[in-house]
Amino acid sequence: MPAKFLLLLLLLVGGQQFSFAQFQSARLQATGLTCALCSKAIHESLQKLPFVAKVEADIQSSAFSVQFRKGETQNPDALKAAVEEAGFFVGELLLEGQWGENMPASSVPFNWGGNWYYFLSSKAVKDKSTFTLSVIDKGFVTDKAYKKYLSQYKQSSFSTGFFTEDSLSPDKKQRLFHVLTVK
Repeated sequence: MPAKFLLLLLLLVGGQQFSFAQFQSARLQATGLTCALCSKAIHESLQKLPFVAKVEADIQSSAFSVQFRKGETQNPDALKAAVEEAGFFVGELLLEGQWGENMPASSVPFNWGGNWYYFLSSKAVKDKSTFTLSVIDKGFVTDKAYKKYLSQYKQSSFSTGFFTEDSLSPDKKQRLFHVLTVK
């Protein structure tokens, strides 16, 4: 069976859609900061995002707590771009939410809040409580951590960050965020 057909079959049979759901908040660790003005630049850049309700900075740890607006689609790539626009890099991105009645399987891409995610570990969320996911794609963790994850997880989508949702249109790629369960 061709690999593209198998992926399509997996998505049709097991792919899960949770587009009604959204993350409530994020914790973002930035790298390269040297002073309070650096922190202020990131804070202002994140606050401009339309899906961000509130940003709180922890200058001591170069971390930012981000509260999302209800009903708005969040985009991890937009968070990363906002940090980079301010002149810095993301060292860690943790997304927090609650599954409610629908929890995704650990071996199938799932759509959550308009974005596609994939658990790289079999340790998916086990209950309906609040959870935390760590985005471990390139640019969302330090280069050292990414190299470690890249050697550990061999899925081709992990190195590219994309997968083809429709085997009939292989040029139509979907962004796929790779995550690990933290809590």
